[in-house]
Amino acid sequence: MKIFRYIARICRWARGSAVFAALICFSLYMQFTQVKNKQNVADFLFSSVFYLPQSAVSFVFRIGDLSKENTLLKKENAKLKLEVDLTKEYAIENERLKRLLFFENQWDYPIFLTQIIGHNPGPYMTTVVVNSGTSDSIFYGMPVFTTNGLVGKVSKVFPSHSMVQLLSDPNSRTSVISQRSRVLGMMFARENGEMQVQISSYADLVPGDTLVTSGLGGIYPKGIPVGVVTKLEKNNIEVLNSGNIELLQHIESLEEAFIIRKPADWIVWTGN
Repeated sequence: MKIFRYIARICRWARGSAVFAALICFSLYMQFTQVKNKQNVADFLFSSVFYLPQSAVSFVFRIGDLSKENTLLKKENAKLKLEVDLTKEYAIENERLKRLLFFENQWDYPIFLTQIIGHNPGPYMTTVVVNSGTSDSIFYGMPVFTTNGLVGKVSKVFPSHSMVQLLSDPNSRTSVISQRSRVLGMMFARENGEMQVQISSYADLVPGDTLVTSGLGGIYPKGIPVGVVTKLEKNNIEVLNSGNIELLQHIESLEEAFIIRKPADWIVWTGN
């Protein structure tokens, strides 16, 4: 162990001696060398000492600039995306209005555009609220539809808004007719939201037939598309058969609708 300690002391002494000797040599070199060489050595030592901290500071500033640039690019990207989304939305709205102009020419009544602003709570939508009322010449019983198909009718009217009874309301009944066979039927909704149509047991109705309003009942004009028959249950014993219907206008995706300013031909008085 003493030998190892002795060797370690010698190494420490040798390292210190080497550093001391190097400093002496450097001093002698600086004393006897030319002024030009002294300046070069001084410049080298100065640049070597300050290069590392200067590089670190410069790197930090570059990181800060990149962070600011990245933030600006993200804001610009978000702004451009919003502009693209708004352009798409305007294009979709423009297409809907173009179809409305084409659709409006088919009726003898003026059509009013309204926005959906609410709906009834619960698992099934049976009523929606629109932002049009008596101040817009909207009255009870006026039909509500979209360019896809029938939605329902105005059931209650207030000065600045109205309630619309949807076809999916179990209390709603709509007289329909098959575009293909001209068979009459009565469409209604079950408590579970399923849409059905009842027809005569001998009627010519098959899955795939499109149903439109028949014009009977005093509310809806004839010819408004309603839905497509998806399934038909035939029973030779029963007088009436029933079938399932898929509405052409899905209520869940309803944002706006059109009200036909057609007063009801008559209103059934239920009494008290």
